[in-house]
Amino acid sequence: MNTTEFLQDLRSAQRRAAQEQQILSGQDFILMAGLVQLVSALHPLFLLINQRVLGSATRPGLASEAQLVAELSLAGLLALLGWWAHYAPFRAAATAVAAFVLVHGGLGLLQPSSLLSGAIVKSLMLVGLLHAARTGYQRHRAL
Repeated sequence: MNTTEFLQDLRSAQRRAAQEQQILSGQDFILMAGLVQLVSALHPLFLLINQRVLGSATRPGLASEAQLVAELSLAGLLALLGWWAHYAPFRAAATAVAAFVLVHGGLGLLQPSSLLSGAIVKSLMLVGLLHAARTGYQRHRAL
C-alpha cells in the first residue's frame, strides 16, 4: 500500500467517524428533548395537585389534566424515538419534529397563552430536532 492509498483510506475513515458522531448527537438531542419535555410537565402536575389536593380554583382554558397527559405522552414518545434513532435516525427525527409540532400546536389552539409559555425553550428544542433530522438525512446521502 502506497502513501496515497493510505491517506485516502485514512480520510474516508475520518469522514465516517465524523458522520457517526453527528448521528449520535442527533440521537442524543432527541433524548434530551424528551427529558426537557418531562421536566416541563411538572408545571401542569403542580396545577393538578393544587386543584385536587389543596382545593384551589381551576384556571380558565385548558384543563391541567389534558396538558399533563399531552406533555407526558410527548416525553415518552421522544424517549422511544431517541432509542429508534439509533436504527433509523432520519425517520425518528422527522417523527419527533412532527409530534412536537402537533402536540404544541394542539395545546396552542386550546390555550393560546401556552404558546408563549416557554417559547424560547420550545424554539430551541424545535431547532435541535430539525438539526437531528438534517443530520439523519445526510447519513443516507452519498459522500
